[in-house]
Amino acid sequence: MDIRQLEYFVAVADRESVTRGAAALYVSQPTVSQQIRLLEAELGQPLFERRVGGVLLTDAGRTLLRYALRILQNRQEAIAEIRGGREREGTIDVGVLPTMSWDIFPKLMGAYRLVEPGHQIAVMEARTQTLLRAVSTGDAEMALLDLPVADPALHVERLWAEELIVIAPPGSAEFSGQPAPLTRLRDAPFITAEPGYGLRDVLFRLTQTAGFNPRVAFELTSLEAIIGFVHHGFGLSLVPERTVRLEIQAGEIQPVALQEPVSRDIGLVWRNNRPLAPAARAFAAFCREKLAAP
Repeated sequence: MDIRQLEYFVAVADRESVTRGAAALYVSQPTVSQQIRLLEAELGQPLFERRVGGVLLTDAGRTLLRYALRILQNRQEAIAEIRGGREREGTIDVGVLPTMSWDIFPKLMGAYRLVEPGHQIAVMEARTQTLLRAVSTGDAEMALLDLPVADPALHVERLWAEELIVIAPPGSAEFSGQPAPLTRLRDAPFITAEPGYGLRDVLFRLTQTAGFNPRVAFELTSLEAIIGFVHHGFGLSLVPERTVRLEIQAGEIQPVALQEPVSRDIGLVWRNNRPLAPAARAFAAFCREKLAAP
């Protein structure tokens, strides 16, 4: 068992797919599959349950994942401490959700640069599950993402509640008029993100509270694609309100009025067992000041 094998294993576990894990690491799928098989042969147990379209961790796989994350985190910290010094002084590694990387975070970075011009921010854009892994392994010092986060190894600080809305194709008469109960959407097709994205989790929590699971028609990887599919009549979706204001004004999609408002909490997370570096502490304080709800 070596570090490379553990990196391959975590990448596959994170994305629930050998193909996507290999793509994220820029290596071939056969290479990753071979290393996973070697790990399984060494441990004497399967680490993944193979399914159509992906893989799921077995009990042995979940056990190895806990230790693999610790090993990779310790390796990252050792490298940072030995190589870090002045080379990384003032650099902040931050993970951020795709839905925040095109408006909220660039504005935040621009404002922070005026206050702390000597600090450099390295940005990692990824889905919620990947960001949590990155913080756990030390690839990101902190992440701005959607809550809740239940990992006791992570410090979680809520900043604000983001308004979400359900959007429908333009001219959808059945979703016009007075605000409707959520159960009205029980049989509607939904377009949402792949597993591991926070918006998908919110959609499932919301509908399950109303007594049903959403009928997922398409799983996509970008907000732009989701909006496009809704615009062309393939179904409904749950998205941040701020991301679709222009499309609503242009009549490309229409909002679905619900009786109860919908939101998700956004916050910062970092590791409990390692204090933030001075630059990261300064950035966290800046986020708290600029983003926290009054």
